[in-house]
Amino acid sequence: MWPVRRTCLVLLLVLQLVAGTAGQDEVREENSDIVKNVRGDDIVPEEIDYEYDIPLHDDFIDDVCDNPVCWSPLCSGAEELDNIQCGCCPSTRPVKMTDIDLTVSCDTSGAVVRYNLTNVLGFGLENLTVVISYHMEGEQDSLDRKEVEDLEDTEISWPGLCSGVSYQFCVEVTHAHMSKLDEQNMCQACTPHGPPASNPSSLLVSGGLTYLSASWPAVSPQCADLTYQVLLNGVTQDQPTDKTSHMISFLDPGLYNVSVRAENNEGHSTQPLPSTLYTITEITPPVDVQVTHAVSHGSLLAQVRWNKSIDFEEESLTRRGYLLNLYNSGEEDMPALIEEFTWDEMEKTFLFDSSLSWNTKFSVQTFFGNHESNETELTELFSDAIELSPPEDVTVRNVVINDTLAAVIDWATSVDEEFEGLGIFITLSTKDNSELYSVNISHPQNTTTFTFTNDLPWDTVITLHTSAGDALGQGTEPLELFSTVELTAPTNITLTHTVENDTLTAVVEWEHAVVVEGFTADQAVSIDGMGTVVKLWDEESNLLRSEKVPLPENSVVFTLDGDLPWNTQFTLQTFAMEHEGDKTDAEDLFSGVALTAPVNMTV
Repeated sequence: MWPVRRTCLVLLLVLQLVAGTAGQDEVREENSDIVKNVRGDDIVPEEIDYEYDIPLHDDFIDDVCDNPVCWSPLCSGAEELDNIQCGCCPSTRPVKMTDIDLTVSCDTSGAVVRYNLTNVLGFGLENLTVVISYHMEGEQDSLDRKEVEDLEDTEISWPGLCSGVSYQFCVEVTHAHMSKLDEQNMCQACTPHGPPASNPSSLLVSGGLTYLSASWPAVSPQCADLTYQVLLNGVTQDQPTDKTSHMISFLDPGLYNVSVRAENNEGHSTQPLPSTLYTITEITPPVDVQVTHAVSHGSLLAQVRWNKSIDFEEESLTRRGYLLNLYNSGEEDMPALIEEFTWDEMEKTFLFDSSLSWNTKFSVQTFFGNHESNETELTELFSDAIELSPPEDVTVRNVVINDTLAAVIDWATSVDEEFEGLGIFITLSTKDNSELYSVNISHPQNTTTFTFTNDLPWDTVITLHTSAGDALGQGTEPLELFSTVELTAPTNITLTHTVENDTLTAVVEWEHAVVVEGFTADQAVSIDGMGTVVKLWDEESNLLRSEKVPLPENSVVFTLDGDLPWNTQFTLQTFAMEHEGDKTDAEDLFSGVALTAPVNMTV
């Protein structure tokens, strides 16, 4: 419509010039605004000028007018083309502050911006956008901006303002046909006064045995004069702080109601205070300490449980928990191991293995920060699980194995449930209790064998103990290892004399009386370290010679010579290493031969 209107006006001007009427100057003066809308000066454009691109909307040129006639029926519809007064009118009606009824109310709790777009919506504006924002007086950056989505809304609000601070609340209206007549930023100032509108939303308290520390989230907005005051049981403590945490020290044990409020230069907030209860109490050790035992998958388990004796506030961030002290025995001053547990952990299961002694004892403590309670009484960890009673039905059986005398030990365990680390500890010693050595037999083995050697004398005795790790239960009565074998003297002794090469020879023979499983006298079975010892004596019972004959040999030969007198006697004994059995009665070795006088003598 606007180009057509311009064309008509220019044609009218040209006709007036050609006609040369007396009112030419008046016409030019009357239509000067129209001409300027085309060229911006008093020169009438030639026809070729209309070949230039003319923008559809030229609302921002300098001579746009704000004539009330622009919004009258004279400048609307078909009449607009014939009325030269409409030539300077913008294409759309501009938006002004009076059109939106802008008002603002505020206090420290926030601001309410009220407006009414009903009139503006009647302007028929295209691409209408309304943005409402606010900023501090003297600053350019907005604190917040909100675009009005529903143009029929009449109110928008912001929470929390600083007391004594001047704010500008502005409405910005834009559309497709903006002109210099549109008031783009329509603002109103508002300065709130009063105490903070709110207190912190929550309160977290932690502490120790003589102090507590309170912390809270900051209130909004965070104004320059904003401070916080901590109260205990409704009484202020220390000076206000501009921080969001505060510690109060040198407190006596007791229950405290802790709260915090927001303050500024005009007072403190009257809103409800966040509060929490916090107890400062003497730290005490856990109670109801118990140990239960079970055998699982062949392992002995000891489960330790306890209950807390005091309660700390869950909001407290101070490190707290329990200490479980392990002692190898009750005689130690310091624990061999300390395990730490959190406040919610009140049990621990221990596996009996080589890392823990059977006689391990434990105690439990409560700790809070760097403070620790006394220890509970020392309690057995494993040793109360079972009694390490001595094994039952212990037997010693002697037998010859591979020409060696052996002692086979058998027993039955006296423990109801067997587990890893349980066994039989065997001590080997002499009869005067001098320990030779010891050996531990792991369960479920219930037999072992010892052989007769130089390391184990004939009179070796053994004692059996039930063992659990390095701990021993009560031992059995000492049992003889080998000496149950009777070293019975040989029997059926025969003495035969012969003369060979003019030498009298005595042959002593006998039968073995030793009874051992795996050995019989009529078999060619030897027993290392055992045999028959033949001793030769003079008439005054002085030992002349001793000769050992190993099993199974059963004879020996002596000849009459200068070392053995005529009246030599002999005895036989069964020996085992250095140990000897009973000896036979002494018998004449040579003198049993009758010394008869010669016969058939001739001279």
